[in-house]
Amino acid sequence: MSAVRVPPPPGPPLPFSLPRFERTVLPSGLAVAAARWGSRPTVAAAIVFPGAGSTADPPGRDGTADVTGDTFLGGTRTKTARQLAEALDDLAAVADVSAGTDSTVARLYVLESDLDAGLALFAEILTEATFPEEEFDKGRRRLIAALQEQRSEPDFLARERLYDRLYPGHPYGTVSPTEKGLLALTRDDVADFARRRLSFAGATLVLAGAADPGALLAAATRAFGGLPATSGEKGFTVPPPPRVGGFSIHLVNRPGSVQTNLLFARPAIARRSPRFPAAVVANQSLGGGASSRLFHVLREERALTYGAYSSLATRVLAGHFGASIDCRTEVTAEALGGLLDLIRAFAAEGPLAEEHERSKNYLLGSFPIPRETPGGVVQDELTRLLHGLPEDEFTTWRDRVRAVTREEARDAAAELFDPATGIVAAVGDAGKIRPILEARGETTLWDADGPRA
Repeated sequence: MSAVRVPPPPGPPLPFSLPRFERTVLPSGLAVAAARWGSRPTVAAAIVFPGAGSTADPPGRDGTADVTGDTFLGGTRTKTARQLAEALDDLAAVADVSAGTDSTVARLYVLESDLDAGLALFAEILTEATFPEEEFDKGRRRLIAALQEQRSEPDFLARERLYDRLYPGHPYGTVSPTEKGLLALTRDDVADFARRRLSFAGATLVLAGAADPGALLAAATRAFGGLPATSGEKGFTVPPPPRVGGFSIHLVNRPGSVQTNLLFARPAIARRSPRFPAAVVANQSLGGGASSRLFHVLREERALTYGAYSSLATRVLAGHFGASIDCRTEVTAEALGGLLDLIRAFAAEGPLAEEHERSKNYLLGSFPIPRETPGGVVQDELTRLLHGLPEDEFTTWRDRVRAVTREEARDAAAELFDPATGIVAAVGDAGKIRPILEARGETTLWDADGPRA
């Protein structure tokens, strides 16, 4: 038998420098940022409209932002949906408009040689969209079909109940629009949302590619510089969500289920918090990957699951810490107990010295990977703008991660991970696992459609 080989310790992270963005503001109020990045012939461009995500859905009109984004490519004053698709194909370009929770983002990928034509078409899509009734209806039906499929997935049901309880009464508590809300939408709702919320004043166009930043700014000016000044509603329409306290368990009954999906979450910190790097390092040690404590103990030592992870979710108005594990029904008690006990111990004691160093090495070494393409650095800039982060947020990120001490990671875990405050959402066969959950705390029973069973 050969001896077990111990991998050598990792070397220092390779040097990596991010580009500097050059900027201008067009008469329409649209800010533009451009950077030279990479050697590929493709330019990545994206416009972010802050505050134009699902948080801005009008009351009783769930899904307005989603359907609006989905309908943008439905046609313009001079092109049908098919003609738009053919025009993009002719340029080998890809365009998309989609809404998230906090914003709507329009993206374009186009060859540098076709940049002017691509940006002109991009501007036409964003300024001359007509939202045809037929395309609106197609988009709405796609979302309803997707929603119906999601409702058969236990992970969706768990997230739906978890977020509803973590952000009660707030748009952040909605994982997906309801079918009733989507059916209430009209084409005029969508057109009105685009006019009010997707104003260029307050938006930013970000470009990155192998071209000189000045050339990218000039191309953006040719495409968008002639637009008139626009006025619309900017920023967020809702206040930050209330911060939940205490500990509660919510069980979604899924009769006959052979496994239990378990999620835990509790309020944490916003992305712009100065403690964020320490929280990221601490989370990496606890459950950020396959070498982290949750995965190692719950899967490899105790064989309770195929995977156990934790994460930090960051939205503009709030953030939370979460952890997840799926297990066979018969080991639900052991899995839930193991998950909460490990989190509790980590919050009390922090990472071991080797966990701390391994986590920092992983974060430092993996940082360049998603930023190798122009799309990666464009996404960084969108994130920075949306969360109001300083200009050097990503250029200094690795230095700040490297500087996080074990004590700082422990303090972050103690403040942000303690499961004494939080929500557990479980999806499984209530007839078998309800007593197990009730032994852990007050448990509320729900059915898959939401109302209490």
